[in-house]
Formats: sequence, C-alpha cells, structure tokens
Amino acid sequence: MLIDSHCHLETFAKRGDLETVLNEASLAGVNRMITVGTHLDDWDLYHQLSRQYPGKIYHSVGLHPCHVDETWADQVEQLQERLSRGDSAAPIAIGEIGLDYFHLPKKDDARREQLMELQQQAFEAQLQIARKTHLPIIIHSRNSFDACVRTIDMLGAPWDRIVFHCFSEGRDEIDRINLRGARGSFTGIVTYDNSSVKRVREALVEQGAERLMIETDCPYLTPEPHRGSENRPALLRHTFLAAASLLEVPVDELEALIARNTLSFFGIEP
Repeated sequence: MLIDSHCHLETFAKRGDLETVLNEASLAGVNRMITVGTHLDDWDLYHQLSRQYPGKIYHSVGLHPCHVDETWADQVEQLQERLSRGDSAAPIAIGEIGLDYFHLPKKDDARREQLMELQQQAFEAQLQIARKTHLPIIIHSRNSFDACVRTIDMLGAPWDRIVFHCFSEGRDEIDRINLRGARGSFTGIVTYDNSSVKRVREALVEQGAERLMIETDCPYLTPEPHRGSENRPALLRHTFLAAASLLEVPVDELEALIARNTLSFFGIEP
C-alpha cells in the first residue's frame, strides 16, 4: 500500500475527473492520500472530499505563504473555525504553511519586504494553532530554509510533529531537521537525473528509510518517465521505486515501512 502524503486534488475535482484519477491510483497501489490545503477556497472542498471518500482521502488546512496578503488574519481565523468542527472528516494536519522567498516580487523592494513580514506573521500564527491543537505540521519552505528553522525554534513548535514537504535541500539541511526530530518528504524530484538535484537524492539517503515519506505534490513535479505531463497520485510509484533503489531496500520492505511512517506521523488508523 502506497500513501501519497501530499497532493492537491482541487484541479481534478473542479475539472470533474477526480473519480478517474482515484481509480487509476488504486490500480497503481496508491490507496490513501492526503490532499493539502493552501488557501480558504480549497478547505471546504477538501473537507467534502474527506467525507465522500472516508479512509481514502484525508485533508489538511493551511494558508500557503504564496497566498498570504493583508487578509491573512481573517483567513487564519476561518482556519480555526474549520478545526473546531470535530466531525469524522476533520483536518488531520496544519499545512501547508511556511515561508516562500522564491516567488516574492523581484523589482519592488518595498512590497517584497512587506510580503516577507506578512508571511512571517501568518506562519507564526499558524504554528501557534498547531501547538494548541497538537496536529502535525506540513512545512513549505522555498529559498527560506534557515528562516523556517529559526521560526520553528523560536515558537517552540514540536519538531517531532513536523515534515518539510517536497524536501529540496541537501544533507546538511536534512541533518539539521532530523536532529531536531523532524523529517523531510520527497517528491518526483528524486527521479530526475541531473546534477542540480543530486543533493536532494543525497538528502533522502542521509535521512534513511526510518523516517521516509513520499509524495506527488500533484499536479506538480511529475516524476520520470512522465515528466512534462500532469502529475497525479498514480505516478507516486515511480518516486517510490527511485527511493528503494537509492536506499537499496527491498521494495516490499520499504513499502510497508513508508506506510507505517506516514500513518503514524499523521495519526491515521492502519
């Protein structure tokens, strides 16, 4: 059983082909997935999908740094309302939250600084919510790894409940979060055969199998040999096989280990 620990099903649901995507995933052995909230507009949709597909689709709620603006506080307040519903399809994690300095304006220094401050405020507020609710935390970090680590340290968030999704750093960075108790989750990037992603593969090996989780981050980051087409949960197996090869672990053993890691981290019943 493969579990897609981080995907975005909004595109498929709104396009009307989610059922086809889920059937395709089941045929590929991907029977559970966590669709990850990024903004106010997808939280209710993902709650609905969790109710519609119990035991198959789980979801999180979070305000992605790229969606942070001057309205962030109102959105975070509404996030808390969704956490308080308490039904069987309640969110299982906070995320994805964090900092993204890659997509900031390149030519407007004042707006860049303003957005960095807003992202920081929204990140801290959501970490506080995660502390109070004791939910796992899904971190988005792009060109902001050091700042994310400093913020988590400063807020005293529980490192053992934290995953840096789509880990795209190297061995030193994975060691820094592993020593604190956190983990990285890996995408189809590990299937790419070029020097620029060698460090990501090295980070996966450095972390090892005991904490490993894998994800599609679909519809983005399609693994080889399908790179260039739209990603979907069924393609998780290519990332899994690449991880098994890099770690030199038998596929049956690694499949069971990743499933156990993922279910345990998110508090999902086997």
